[in-house]
Amino acid sequence: MIDIHSHLLYDIDDGPKTLRDTIELCEYGLEQDIEATVLTPHLTKPERVDSLISKRDRHVEALREELDRIGIDMLIYTGAEVFVNDDIFYAKKLEKAAINNGRYILVEFDVSSLSIKRLISYLNEIFDMGLLPIVAHPERYKYFQNDYAILNYLVDMDVLFQVNAGSVARFGKREEFELAYQMVLNNAATFIATDAHSLDARPNDLLRMVRHFPPDIKRESLDFMLYEAPAAVINNEKIPRIPRRPITAKKRFFR
Repeated sequence: MIDIHSHLLYDIDDGPKTLRDTIELCEYGLEQDIEATVLTPHLTKPERVDSLISKRDRHVEALREELDRIGIDMLIYTGAEVFVNDDIFYAKKLEKAAINNGRYILVEFDVSSLSIKRLISYLNEIFDMGLLPIVAHPERYKYFQNDYAILNYLVDMDVLFQVNAGSVARFGKREEFELAYQMVLNNAATFIATDAHSLDARPNDLLRMVRHFPPDIKRESLDFMLYEAPAAVINNEKIPRIPRRPITAKKRFFR
């Protein structure tokens, strides 16, 4: 599997503090059938892109050297998780934060107080930059939880979505599970990832979480979201289309 959203890189955001911590997470990821990890540290302001990428790349070089030295076969790719607000209209060089120096970029927004009109303007601005936005953990957003039709509209705009595996596994709030489940069941999501931060807080235990997914999620959908679509992003290729259905706010038993 390929984990397209993680905060495993040390001493750069709210993830692990030391290189040893990152190594341990890579070792654990391999045990969880993760063969490749995209490191996506938080970029909170576009004007900080140069400093973040410079620090990220230095730490990634040290990480790869250490992984090679001790024989850990985790493939490492780079990106960032970009917080988008009105600063996006003045952003320069944001392509530096794209995944593996391609066109796909992981983004997040204010989870509660953003108007839909503003959200769409942000996404259109990213498209106009020649980038393809992947919205991280949409199941957390209050306005999506309250109106699934917004997500259907954005899917029709070719906006891509990454849901957290923990949400689909019912490890979070009920509203987050209900939305994440509907998105995966109906192929409105394109990716499932860990959003891992540490072994203690939100680990990259992807295989364990997949085993807790509702049984009616099709294997073909999981293969697509956990391998095929992430591989296309890493290779900067067009993501193949799979049949999608509009999501609805049908409730499901939560345990």
